[in-house]
Amino acid sequence: MASILKVNTIQDATNSNTAMTIDSSGVVTTPTRPVFRVKLSSAQTLANSTDTIIQYNDKTSSELFDIGGYFNTSNYRYVPQVAGYYCFTATIFVDAEASIGVVIRKNGTDEYQNRHNAESGDSFYPQVQVSGILNMNGSSDYVDVRGVHVGGSNKDLSVDRHQSSFFGYLLG
Repeated sequence: MASILKVNTIQDATNSNTAMTIDSSGVVTTPTRPVFRVKLSSAQTLANSTDTIIQYNDKTSSELFDIGGYFNTSNYRYVPQVAGYYCFTATIFVDAEASIGVVIRKNGTDEYQNRHNAESGDSFYPQVQVSGILNMNGSSDYVDVRGVHVGGSNKDLSVDRHQSSFFGYLLG
């Protein structure tokens, strides 16, 4: 004999906070699942051929968020306190012709990277994005982003339309 369990809300046992809802079409939502989207609050200058931490320090402007409060805008690191697999995406945009690269790092070690190699006479400004999935221990593992350019003089990362941004979320 089959059993059927019908629920639309699941609450935690201690505080009766809603932990999960299921609507009539079967859509499941978890309102406090760790997720963040941050960006630069102002243009950041990258020196030529210098690996530089990207200073994503704005998580409160329009369309930005940090559910769980795990993104540190002082050291530009995400340190989730919930263990699991996370998907991360980082983007940088340089307001000049240049070869650029972006790296997602876990605990100071390069994990995922992407780059754009500019050709002489390129008439567009490069934007580079990188994504990857990382297993985080939920206590001390951290993720940050580094960028580099090779284009002669210093170059500025753009803040227009969230062109230089970083986001991540818990997969499970």
